[in-house]
Amino acid sequence: MNMLVIGEALIDVIYDAQGTLIGRYPGGSPLNVAVGLSRLGRETALLTRIGDDAPGDVLVDHLGASNVTLVKGSVSGEPTSMAYAHVDEHGHANYDFDIRSSFPAPPTDPVEREQLLADAPRHVHIGSIGAHLMPGAETVREWLTFYRGTSTISYDPNVRIGLAGTAEEYRQQIEQYATMVDVLKASIEDLELCYGQMDKQALRDLAHHYLDSGVSLVVLTEGSRGLNLFTADHTIHADSIPVTVVDTVGAGDSLTSALIDGLARLSVLGRADVGRIRQQSASLLTSLGTYCATAAGITVTRAGANPPTRREISAHSYSYAVEGSIF
Repeated sequence: MNMLVIGEALIDVIYDAQGTLIGRYPGGSPLNVAVGLSRLGRETALLTRIGDDAPGDVLVDHLGASNVTLVKGSVSGEPTSMAYAHVDEHGHANYDFDIRSSFPAPPTDPVEREQLLADAPRHVHIGSIGAHLMPGAETVREWLTFYRGTSTISYDPNVRIGLAGTAEEYRQQIEQYATMVDVLKASIEDLELCYGQMDKQALRDLAHHYLDSGVSLVVLTEGSRGLNLFTADHTIHADSIPVTVVDTVGAGDSLTSALIDGLARLSVLGRADVGRIRQQSASLLTSLGTYCATAAGITVTRAGANPPTRREISAHSYSYAVEGSIF
């Protein structure tokens, strides 16, 4: 197995600013990341919870069409989770949820555990509601402990105040995850929901706080203003690409997929190579950031969470082919 994503899968029901139904699309941040990774050519599995019902069938078909493998036990008798997105005149979405959080747990049988570790993923990604809403969040932590010795781990809190916790609870959970993961990606908007409004220096200090906690790479996104990458040695800003926005649904998830794929292409994923994430040069981090911004930029030009393929990103290669780039 190359990549494992753990977290929620659901149906996004999207309405425009006038309340008119735009459509129903497969969604959930972890599902979107898994699909994005697969479209970028990565062998990817998703550990989730999908109902044995009509919306669940849509999700299973969607994952199959993108060659994402469902981990055994991910389909159950619980209803499939739903998200209701209301998109404003600027393409930004606000969400209401009908969601359940429970995931298959690591096996207790020693033989099964040994077999899973023998075929451990090179990288594990977690985040969003699945990493914060109980009881599923506890299972996510069990999986992190299980794979911590073999795999690199990335995390995107994708904050949903009120659904999966208060601002204080999110702060505590983010701080806890920062001691367990290697790559932390978050939007500045999400962090300000938890920590309050911060200026650039406060955000930089927070990024270095996470680095001091054990994270190797912190990526803070700013929507249309691009993104920032922090290691102990470098602070890099990458601009967004100019596009016409249809909606922003799934843009951050496409960016995350590109971030993981980009790190894989730099050969720094997997527990044995994790130390090399901190050693990347400024030029390679710049190229990586713009590669991620390009993926997000393509996604916002179309409705719903529809991440790009590598061929689509390659059409914009002029934007991230800086000196020293391997992309």
